[in-house]
Amino acid sequence: MLILCTTDGSHQSLHVLPHAATFARATGMEIALVRIYEDDGRTEENPDRTQWLHTALAEHGIGGRVIVAERGSNEDTATAIARVASEAGAAMIAMDSRGVGAMRHAIFGSTAISVLRKSPCPVLVTGPAAGPPSTADPYRLAITTDGSAASRSAFVKLGPLLESSCIPVEVIGVYVPALADAPLTIELERRKATCRAAAAMLPQCIQSTVGVTRAEEFERTEHAIVRAAHEAGASIIAMGTHGRGRSLHLFLGSVALGTVERSDLPVILCGQ
Repeated sequence: MLILCTTDGSHQSLHVLPHAATFARATGMEIALVRIYEDDGRTEENPDRTQWLHTALAEHGIGGRVIVAERGSNEDTATAIARVASEAGAAMIAMDSRGVGAMRHAIFGSTAISVLRKSPCPVLVTGPAAGPPSTADPYRLAITTDGSAASRSAFVKLGPLLESSCIPVEVIGVYVPALADAPLTIELERRKATCRAAAAMLPQCIQSTVGVTRAEEFERTEHAIVRAAHEAGASIIAMGTHGRGRSLHLFLGSVALGTVERSDLPVILCGQ
């Protein structure tokens, strides 16, 4: 299986590359680094374009192949990325959100979210707070769930990617107290049951544990997710979103967006 890692030729866009490579090594996947140019008819005639990609891989000590493509006359960048991913048989797309200093403006209507809406692939995203790739052994994935159909999409889409590697998974339910909730012990047990049901959707070879984290007073949900992921020793966070097939404004201000913005771990977004 293939992870298609995108770059626009900037240093910032390559920030996601080592994170994608680390996930690829943990799951036995292949990396392909792709750059999409404007349609000028010169892509195949310009070896410098492929050489730059080979150099980028070599500088990061990453083995992989390179793809150079041109954007069609009626395509935007996200549509071209989704097309190239489909043509290459990619199981995942990786890209940097480029949100430094203006994450909400950058992500809203951005290529990253547009790709999520246009492609069935999960999208691995690094945000402005993302640190260096995890060196933990074993590499561990945290998948969040609130019991919704959107959150279950992460388990459905990631299961086939994880089956051959069987990396350990922590299923995290974040509990944000509300006045209408049942007593704490009952509410926590109910949410644990939701996590166990989600974990049962993963391949049987996956070693999964479940946990429910209660958000602290005035703590935002995305902060609690990141905190819970660190407490579980996670190397990467995954979550389903409502961002696929809907107006982009529904994504603005969402928990998924906030998690990408604030997490020092890479985040895998899975659309419905």
